[in-house]
Amino acid sequence: MSQVSWRQFGADDANLPDGRRAKLHSGRGRPGMSRLPAQALAASCALAALCVAVFLPDGLDWPARAALLAFGGAAILWILTDLSAAYVAVAAAVSLVAVRAVEQRALIEGLGSKVVWLVIGTFVLGAAVEKSGLAGRLTALIAGRGTTVGGLMWRLTFGIVPLAFLIPSTSGRATVLLPLHRSLTESDDDPRLAKATGLLIPALIVISTICSLTGAGSHLVTVDLLERLSDRSIGFGQWMLWGLPFGLAACLITTFLVGRLFLDAETRTRRVAEIEAPSGPLSAEEWRTGAVVLAMLGLWLTEGYHPFGIATVAVVGAVILTMPVVGVLDWDDGVKAVNWGLVLFIAASLVLGRALISTGAAKWLIGSALSASGLHGDSPTVLILLGLTGIGLTAHLYMVSHTARVVALLPPLILLSDRLGLNPVAVAFLANAGMDYCLTLPVSSKALLIFQGDERPTWSSSDLLKLSAFLAPAYAALMVAAYYLFWSHVGLAL
Repeated sequence: MSQVSWRQFGADDANLPDGRRAKLHSGRGRPGMSRLPAQALAASCALAALCVAVFLPDGLDWPARAALLAFGGAAILWILTDLSAAYVAVAAAVSLVAVRAVEQRALIEGLGSKVVWLVIGTFVLGAAVEKSGLAGRLTALIAGRGTTVGGLMWRLTFGIVPLAFLIPSTSGRATVLLPLHRSLTESDDDPRLAKATGLLIPALIVISTICSLTGAGSHLVTVDLLERLSDRSIGFGQWMLWGLPFGLAACLITTFLVGRLFLDAETRTRRVAEIEAPSGPLSAEEWRTGAVVLAMLGLWLTEGYHPFGIATVAVVGAVILTMPVVGVLDWDDGVKAVNWGLVLFIAASLVLGRALISTGAAKWLIGSALSASGLHGDSPTVLILLGLTGIGLTAHLYMVSHTARVVALLPPLILLSDRLGLNPVAVAFLANAGMDYCLTLPVSSKALLIFQGDERPTWSSSDLLKLSAFLAPAYAALMVAAYYLFWSHVGLAL
């Protein structure tokens, strides 16, 4: 395990196992010292370039420039340094308050966000599923007997994609699958397998979102905006027709790349260690935990038909699972299961993302991208498609919230489609296909944050950046190919 991954959310040396601590300190000799100046130099150069890029353009007021500096600076430090991601995010958020770019209440609102409460509830849920034994059973079912590491990767792929139709939240899907990953890494103590599956599972959760209209709440926001701005709509069946084949193909590409980038041929062909799982009928704890999980899934799936939001359902489930007699966890154990460093990281990241929107920085970036695209009514279809793909794929770099990306980007794109005489349904769906990709930075997806913030983190931001360097171009190429070979023939022609 690298120093970066263990320290990602501020883990203290004293909390590390003896073997890990020894390895950690043994790497602090001369090689680590020689790496430090290089990291500092690279980060300093990147930060200087960011300052120049932010202060040169006209038409931006101070709060917008400060928001761009804070978010861009945080992204640079996340990628190029070993600083705790939580510390960087909190420091960047505090700096925005210090320079009066946002109000002080922004920090409190970040901590009170429903996303924060959702993450707290889902960590308790994951701990209960793991303690009850259900996680071990699920892991054994997916891994099977005598499965190779490569075979396990493909089994995970075909097991995760259907969850996009059942759980309308990437963080919800991540919570259900996190105990599975823990059980897998405990039974097979291979750091390469832990890293590969730790990256693959949240990546598949994100990529498979496009498969279903209920794969993310932002899809429902898309349909609502489309109906308001164009009197057109997209039904559940239509979305599945267009999204499922594309999403499945993208997931297969993702699995292939993760296997080739993070596993060697020998590891891919070896057998996965036998997974010890409870045998026989379900225990009383497993029945109770399973009932709570199924109830939560049902409420998540039917959100909109009852007054309870996804975060409220998660917290209520956590309370039930820690309830005396009924629950399977003590309250103290439930509290310990929450990664509080991650909670602070998410809260601070929300402050940064909201600052980009409230200060007008995100709007400026979108307008600049649209102007630079040079699109007009006579533009070839391929240029319009490439413009939509580029805007969608890069949106997560400056807008960390999926729903915020849709709310900010889709209205101008739909209005642009009317001006250019394009099909608004095609524009809306293609933009969503691009915006559903958010695998460059952990902060861009709650599923990534949950897996990176686990008590046994297995990958770092640089690993994710390595994957995205290969996957993003492949995803863009797949979008272009899907348009000409499939989408344009089934009602999505621009």
